[in-house]
Amino acid sequence: MEQEITARYEVLAHHYQQELDKNRFKVRVISWLRLASFLLIVPIFIYLMPLSHLIGWFAVLFCLSAFFLLVKQSVKSEKLLKYYQNLVEINTNEIIAIHRDLSKFDPGNEFIYPDHDYSYDLDLFGENSFFQFLNRTVTSGGKYELAALVQKSCHDAETIRQKQSAIDELAECLDWRQQFLATGRNTEINNSAELIFHQKEIIHLKHTSFLKIVLAIIPAITLLLSALCIFDFIPNSFFYLAVFVQWILFITYSPTISEFSKAFGVRTKMLSQYSDLLLLIENKEFQSQYLIRQKDKLYKDGKPASQITSSLQKILNELDYRQNILIGFVLDSLFLWDIRCIYRLHKWQKSFGSQLKEWFDVIAEIDSMISLANLNYNHPEWVVPIIYREGFLIQAENLGHPLIAREKRIDNHFNLNNDEQIVIITGANMAGKSTFLRTVGINMILATLGCKVCASAFGFTPVRLYTHMRTTDNLMKDESYFYSELLRLKYMLDLLNNGENLFIIIDEMLKGTNSIDKLSGSIELLKQLIRLKTHCMVATHDLKLTELADVYPVTIKNQCFDVHLAGDELHFDYKLKDGVTSTMNATFLMRKMGIIQ
Repeated sequence: MEQEITARYEVLAHHYQQELDKNRFKVRVISWLRLASFLLIVPIFIYLMPLSHLIGWFAVLFCLSAFFLLVKQSVKSEKLLKYYQNLVEINTNEIIAIHRDLSKFDPGNEFIYPDHDYSYDLDLFGENSFFQFLNRTVTSGGKYELAALVQKSCHDAETIRQKQSAIDELAECLDWRQQFLATGRNTEINNSAELIFHQKEIIHLKHTSFLKIVLAIIPAITLLLSALCIFDFIPNSFFYLAVFVQWILFITYSPTISEFSKAFGVRTKMLSQYSDLLLLIENKEFQSQYLIRQKDKLYKDGKPASQITSSLQKILNELDYRQNILIGFVLDSLFLWDIRCIYRLHKWQKSFGSQLKEWFDVIAEIDSMISLANLNYNHPEWVVPIIYREGFLIQAENLGHPLIAREKRIDNHFNLNNDEQIVIITGANMAGKSTFLRTVGINMILATLGCKVCASAFGFTPVRLYTHMRTTDNLMKDESYFYSELLRLKYMLDLLNNGENLFIIIDEMLKGTNSIDKLSGSIELLKQLIRLKTHCMVATHDLKLTELADVYPVTIKNQCFDVHLAGDELHFDYKLKDGVTSTMNATFLMRKMGIIQ
């Protein structure tokens, strides 16, 4: 399967590389023609003007028109060039990702949080993490949305089913998904620029009723006076007076203009990209209810969001004319240009400003779901989970860790039903206990996201996941390792006592104390979990703990990973079996490495 998916990406990468090469040639041609059209103006003035002014001026206007048209075409071609370059990179990156090189994708280091319910224990964030494996987002909003999804998995069965349908639909739309990603990568956007759009407060503009009249009357009077002055009907002083009035108004509103410019100035490039993304969503005919609901949010008073954001972009582009001092001076002298722009911005934000965050949230949602759909597409051999509403169930066949390559991965069957509350897993060092715990945890996260899971069959009941695997001390809070471990277990029990339905994964509990206290404390903790009717996986080296299965034969079951010793070699099969391990290997490994004799 991986070879087929890789071959498809290779075909696409080759196709888009050809398109990229064609457009590079086109851009070079346009560049030379643009230069030629501009340079031709000089010989026209030298040689053609003396022969005929009419023909000369016609030729100059023709060259200038050609120059400006070529500039406009150059901008479009450069944008298309970047678009095809993005498509080449998208497909190339997928090829190397299939071979487990994730270096091209954001690892989400900023989301590493040791006190989270499960993300730190399951290595969800960081280099070569689950998030880096999953993440294909191209907007900062999409990245944060995806991080939020994996950190707070959904527990509602119907919502998960709807997401399964939506993700399956997007998985089949490879070309559209890549168009979205290529468009989203067209502009470098930092988080602060996007966050400005999420601000709900409106920048106030004073005396709007007065401004509405002024903007209609004063520029009209100024233009009329300029025409009368040109034809010598009135003295030039009248025109100068009108310009002076405009500049008095400009200076009066200058602080407000600066405030608008500062708040909206970083948005122009971003809006161009986001308007294109909104248009892509609006033009796509979705079938799943979840995606249809997202698309329906992109309309206000019958107008599509792309059209409304494009109108904002137009205003911002016109406000940017002030960056050219000469053009800005002329426009502000004749048309009260900057005041006119901030008046239009004020009207826009009153009408649509509150909608902008919701539209950006839709983009973020679609962006994050494309990452999930990409995972489904890349792994057609994986299975869509069956969701159960009642009781508790995890039923998996050939369950494997998503980040381990298929040729290296050892898959296992695993079942935990409503009556079997606790499974105790024993095994020697390096036999695969911790990896298997993470395998179950990460596949549970995938299942609650609505994604396929790395298994040939998978059924589950959506519940809140909680892990206790990797505790750290905290010197800043003066907390020892053991105290930090107790705090985490206390928080877990508080959740259970408050009615939370948890699936708990524990790797070697109470590591920070002596073996006698560890055993007695572990036994009491498991008894509490049985009393609270929760479900739990526990990996341990303490074989005495497995004797609890004799006391609670229905509630507790023992499983293990065995190691086989053959001479001076250890053999790991990484297969989960029923029962208790009969082999431990710590002393053997220490002797083999020369640590002890």
